[in-house]
Amino acid sequence: MSEKNIDSSDHEEMDFVSSSIFQKSMKKAKWKQISLFFFISFITVIISFFAIHMGTEFLINKKLQNETEHNFFVKPSKYAGINMVDTRYDYTMFSAISTTTYYKKIGNRSIVWDVITKKIPAIGDVEVTNRASGQSEINTVDETLNRTVRYNQLNNERIVDFYYPNLNYAFLPNELDIATGLEDDTLVEVALSFKEPIPIDSLGDLLGYRNVDWLWINNKSKEQLQSIQNNPDHMKVKHGDGAYGFSVSEGVAYGENATKNWKISGAIVSGTPSELERFRGLDMIRTSVLGATIDKY
Repeated sequence: MSEKNIDSSDHEEMDFVSSSIFQKSMKKAKWKQISLFFFISFITVIISFFAIHMGTEFLINKKLQNETEHNFFVKPSKYAGINMVDTRYDYTMFSAISTTTYYKKIGNRSIVWDVITKKIPAIGDVEVTNRASGQSEINTVDETLNRTVRYNQLNNERIVDFYYPNLNYAFLPNELDIATGLEDDTLVEVALSFKEPIPIDSLGDLLGYRNVDWLWINNKSKEQLQSIQNNPDHMKVKHGDGAYGFSVSEGVAYGENATKNWKISGAIVSGTPSELERFRGLDMIRTSVLGATIDKY
């Protein structure tokens, strides 16, 4: 074989990478590799997305369980006279927004008492972003009632107060007389405070069941009450929206939906003036405070 032929053969062997077949094969392999890379990346992103979504959803739902309002007919809770709660949830990737509407029972009707919006993040603290009834109190000294009156900013209705049975006050209101003197096409809410705490299992015989909506449990200790004894009257009443108790209904005995050792220090009653007339003669009542009033029709 001549030297010229050898050089030509070597050149042909060394130049095979430039051949169109090899280049096509390389491009095909490259596109397969790129496609496989994007496919794996896509699957990884999808799996990661669902993993994050499921994780955040689990954390959010766990917080939602803690945020779920107490059953008003079984467990004590705040908000005197509230008998119904409706909550709507709007979910985002990393949080949920809950909008809870609270309804207060007045006679045979329910009115919107508050709307609270909360941001519930998967990680971090729950935040109240809006409270329709007002983030701060509006206190007004009512010369006619001879006491400080607070108002709900959502509906401009009065917020009831309870008076502790074992504290002294400069003035004890008896606004049940005002309630029973209103026109009978009016529905009235009145907070009754008792002279002394009454065991739950004997309250039905003393107070009855008709027109009774809610029972107040005084959860302050003797030491806590002693610490506020010398405060002005308006600073040592228990505001209804922060009172601790539970809703009741006419058809269920109080002892059936409560712990037997609970002692009741007050109640929310509502109805027409003539329906509330019977409470005026009860010796157990120490004081009474007028709350919301609405038209019957």
